[in-house]
Amino acid sequence: MAPALLLVPSALASFILAFGTGVEFVRFTSLRPLLGGIPESGGPDARQGWLAALQDQSILVPLAWDLGLLLLFVGQHSLMATETVKAWMSRYFGVLQRSLYVACTALALQVYYHVLGLGEPLALKSPRALRLFSHLRHPVCIELLTVLWVVPTLGTDRLLLALLLTLYLGLAHGLDQQDLRYLRAQLQRKLHLLSRPQDGEAE
Repeated sequence: MAPALLLVPSALASFILAFGTGVEFVRFTSLRPLLGGIPESGGPDARQGWLAALQDQSILVPLAWDLGLLLLFVGQHSLMATETVKAWMSRYFGVLQRSLYVACTALALQVYYHVLGLGEPLALKSPRALRLFSHLRHPVCIELLTVLWVVPTLGTDRLLLALLLTLYLGLAHGLDQQDLRYLRAQLQRKLHLLSRPQDGEAE
Protein backbone atom coordinates (compact mmCIF):
# COMPACT_ATOMS: atom_id res chain seq x y z
CA MET A 1 0.00 0.00 0.00
CA ALA A 2 2.77 2.44 0.97
CA PRO A 3 4.72 2.09 -2.34
CA ALA A 4 1.49 2.61 -4.25
CA LEU A 5 0.90 5.87 -2.39
CA LEU A 6 4.25 7.10 -3.67
CA LEU A 7 2.78 7.10 -7.18
CA VAL A 8 0.12 9.66 -6.23
CA PRO A 9 2.45 12.72 -6.38
CA SER A 10 3.82 11.58 -9.76
CA ALA A 11 0.31 11.01 -11.12
CA LEU A 12 -0.83 14.40 -9.80
CA ALA A 13 2.20 16.14 -11.32
CA SER A 14 1.52 14.43 -14.65
CA PHE A 15 -2.11 15.59 -14.55
CA ILE A 16 -1.11 19.18 -13.75
CA LEU A 17 1.44 19.16 -16.58
CA ALA A 18 -1.08 17.77 -19.08
CA PHE A 19 -3.78 20.20 -17.92
CA GLY A 20 -1.40 23.15 -18.13
CA THR A 21 -0.32 22.10 -21.61
CA GLY A 22 -3.98 21.97 -22.67
CA VAL A 23 -4.63 25.43 -21.27
CA GLU A 24 -1.58 26.83 -23.06
CA PHE A 25 -2.72 25.17 -26.31
CA VAL A 26 -6.16 26.78 -26.02
CA ARG A 27 -4.57 30.16 -25.32
CA PHE A 28 -2.19 29.76 -28.27
CA THR A 29 -4.98 28.83 -30.69
CA SER A 30 -7.49 31.41 -29.44
CA LEU A 31 -8.76 33.94 -31.93
CA ARG A 32 -7.86 37.02 -29.92
CA PRO A 33 -4.07 36.95 -30.46
CA LEU A 34 -4.61 35.88 -34.07
CA LEU A 35 -7.08 38.59 -34.96
CA GLY A 36 -5.45 41.34 -32.93
CA GLY A 37 -7.68 44.38 -32.85
CA ILE A 38 -10.65 42.71 -34.56
CA PRO A 39 -13.58 42.58 -32.14
CA GLU A 40 -14.37 39.18 -30.65
CA SER A 41 -18.11 39.59 -31.21
CA GLY A 42 -19.75 38.52 -34.39
CA GLY A 43 -20.45 42.07 -35.52
CA PRO A 44 -19.95 43.54 -38.99
CA ASP A 45 -16.33 44.53 -38.30
CA ALA A 46 -15.42 40.97 -37.41
CA ARG A 47 -17.09 39.56 -40.52
CA GLN A 48 -15.38 42.12 -42.74
CA GLY A 49 -12.04 41.25 -41.19
CA TRP A 50 -12.51 37.56 -41.95
CA LEU A 51 -13.66 38.27 -45.51
CA ALA A 52 -10.64 40.49 -46.15
CA ALA A 53 -8.28 37.85 -44.75
CA LEU A 54 -9.80 35.10 -46.91
CA GLN A 55 -9.21 37.19 -50.04
CA ASP A 56 -5.62 38.15 -49.22
CA GLN A 57 -3.07 35.96 -51.05
CA SER A 58 -0.35 36.89 -48.56
CA ILE A 59 -2.46 35.18 -45.89
CA LEU A 60 -3.89 32.29 -47.92
CA VAL A 61 -0.54 30.99 -49.21
CA PRO A 62 1.08 30.65 -45.74
CA LEU A 63 -2.16 29.09 -44.47
CA ALA A 64 -2.01 26.53 -47.27
CA TRP A 65 1.58 25.66 -46.33
CA ASP A 66 0.59 25.39 -42.67
CA LEU A 67 -2.30 23.11 -43.60
CA GLY A 68 -0.04 20.89 -45.71
CA LEU A 69 2.57 20.58 -42.96
CA LEU A 70 -0.10 19.82 -40.40
CA LEU A 71 -1.67 17.15 -42.62
CA LEU A 72 1.79 15.62 -43.18
CA PHE A 73 2.37 15.32 -39.43
CA VAL A 74 -1.15 14.10 -38.62
CA GLY A 75 -1.23 11.75 -41.61
CA GLN A 76 2.09 10.15 -40.68
CA HIS A 77 0.96 9.66 -37.08
CA SER A 78 -2.45 8.28 -38.04
CA LEU A 79 -1.27 6.01 -40.86
CA MET A 80 1.58 4.45 -38.93
CA ALA A 81 -0.68 3.95 -35.89
CA THR A 82 -3.14 1.76 -37.80
CA GLU A 83 -3.13 -1.95 -37.01
CA THR A 84 -2.41 -2.86 -40.63
CA VAL A 85 0.73 -0.73 -40.85
CA LYS A 86 1.90 -1.75 -37.37
CA ALA A 87 1.48 -5.42 -38.23
CA TRP A 88 3.41 -4.97 -41.49
CA MET A 89 6.20 -3.07 -39.75
CA SER A 90 6.39 -5.65 -36.95
CA ARG A 91 6.63 -8.45 -39.51
CA TYR A 92 9.56 -6.86 -41.38
CA PHE A 93 11.27 -4.80 -38.67
CA GLY A 94 10.42 -6.66 -35.46
CA VAL A 95 11.38 -4.79 -32.32
CA LEU A 96 12.54 -1.83 -34.43
CA GLN A 97 8.93 -1.05 -35.35
CA ARG A 98 8.58 1.64 -32.67
CA SER A 99 11.98 3.10 -33.48
CA LEU A 100 10.98 3.44 -37.12
CA TYR A 101 7.78 5.19 -36.07
CA VAL A 102 9.77 7.71 -34.02
CA ALA A 103 12.25 8.19 -36.87
CA CYS A 104 9.44 8.95 -39.33
CA THR A 105 7.95 11.41 -36.86
CA ALA A 106 11.32 13.15 -36.58
CA LEU A 107 11.56 13.19 -40.39
CA ALA A 108 8.15 14.88 -40.64
CA LEU A 109 9.32 17.53 -38.19
CA GLN A 110 12.53 18.02 -40.17
CA VAL A 111 10.43 18.71 -43.27
CA TYR A 112 8.58 21.33 -41.23
CA TYR A 113 11.84 22.98 -40.18
CA HIS A 114 13.21 22.84 -43.74
CA VAL A 115 10.12 24.46 -45.27
CA LEU A 116 10.22 27.28 -42.74
CA GLY A 117 13.95 27.74 -43.35
CA LEU A 118 14.79 27.09 -39.70
CA GLY A 119 17.48 24.47 -40.32
CA GLU A 120 18.60 22.21 -37.51
CA PRO A 121 16.70 23.10 -34.29
CA LEU A 122 19.83 23.01 -32.14
CA ALA A 123 21.57 25.36 -34.58
CA LEU A 124 19.34 28.14 -33.21
CA LYS A 125 20.80 27.70 -29.73
CA SER A 126 23.74 29.67 -28.42
CA PRO A 127 27.12 27.93 -27.90
CA ARG A 128 26.67 28.24 -24.13
CA ALA A 129 23.29 26.52 -24.34
CA LEU A 130 24.70 23.73 -26.51
CA ARG A 131 27.52 23.24 -24.02
CA LEU A 132 24.97 22.94 -21.22
CA PHE A 133 22.91 20.41 -23.18
CA SER A 134 25.98 18.24 -23.66
CA HIS A 135 26.37 17.98 -19.88
CA LEU A 136 22.71 17.90 -18.85
CA ARG A 137 20.42 14.90 -18.88
CA HIS A 138 16.91 15.23 -20.32
CA PRO A 139 14.18 15.78 -17.68
CA VAL A 140 12.49 12.58 -18.87
CA CYS A 141 15.27 10.71 -17.05
CA ILE A 142 13.53 11.61 -13.78
CA GLU A 143 10.49 9.73 -15.05
CA LEU A 144 12.71 6.77 -15.96
CA LEU A 145 14.24 6.69 -12.48
CA THR A 146 10.76 6.83 -10.96
CA VAL A 147 9.64 3.88 -13.07
CA LEU A 148 12.76 1.94 -12.10
CA TRP A 149 12.62 2.49 -8.35
CA VAL A 150 8.99 3.16 -7.35
CA VAL A 151 7.71 -0.42 -7.54
CA PRO A 152 6.05 -2.71 -4.96
CA THR A 153 8.77 -5.35 -5.27
CA LEU A 154 12.31 -5.24 -6.62
CA GLY A 155 13.73 -8.49 -7.97
CA THR A 156 17.42 -9.11 -8.45
CA ASP A 157 17.32 -8.51 -12.18
CA ARG A 158 15.24 -5.35 -11.74
CA LEU A 159 17.60 -4.13 -9.02
CA LEU A 160 20.60 -4.66 -11.30
CA LEU A 161 18.88 -2.75 -14.11
CA ALA A 162 17.90 0.12 -11.79
CA LEU A 163 21.39 0.39 -10.30
CA LEU A 164 23.23 0.37 -13.63
CA LEU A 165 20.89 2.89 -15.31
CA THR A 166 20.95 5.16 -12.27
CA LEU A 167 24.75 5.05 -12.27
CA TYR A 168 24.82 5.73 -16.00
CA LEU A 169 22.49 8.72 -15.70
CA GLY A 170 24.36 10.08 -12.69
CA LEU A 171 27.81 9.86 -14.25
CA ALA A 172 26.68 11.51 -17.48
CA HIS A 173 25.14 14.44 -15.58
CA GLY A 174 28.18 16.64 -14.98
CA LEU A 175 27.53 20.37 -14.76
CA ASP A 176 30.56 22.59 -14.12
CA GLN A 177 31.00 26.17 -12.97
CA GLN A 178 30.60 27.55 -16.48
CA ASP A 179 27.26 25.76 -16.87
CA LEU A 180 26.10 27.04 -13.48
CA ARG A 181 27.03 30.62 -14.41
CA TYR A 182 25.01 30.28 -17.61
CA LEU A 183 22.00 28.91 -15.71
CA ARG A 184 22.28 31.71 -13.15
CA ALA A 185 22.39 34.33 -15.93
CA GLN A 186 19.32 32.82 -17.61
CA LEU A 187 17.45 32.79 -14.29
CA GLN A 188 18.29 36.43 -13.63
CA ARG A 189 17.19 37.35 -17.16
CA LYS A 190 13.82 35.65 -16.71
CA LEU A 191 13.31 37.23 -13.28
CA HIS A 192 14.08 40.63 -14.79
CA LEU A 193 11.54 40.08 -17.56
CA LEU A 194 8.88 38.96 -15.07
CA SER A 195 9.50 42.00 -12.86
CA ARG A 196 8.92 44.47 -15.69
CA PRO A 197 5.51 46.19 -15.66
CA GLN A 198 3.02 44.85 -18.15
CA ASP A 199 1.49 46.98 -20.91
CA GLY A 200 -1.09 49.34 -19.47
CA GLU A 201 0.19 48.81 -15.96
CA ALA A 202 1.16 51.79 -13.84
CA GLU A 203 4.86 52.46 -13.53
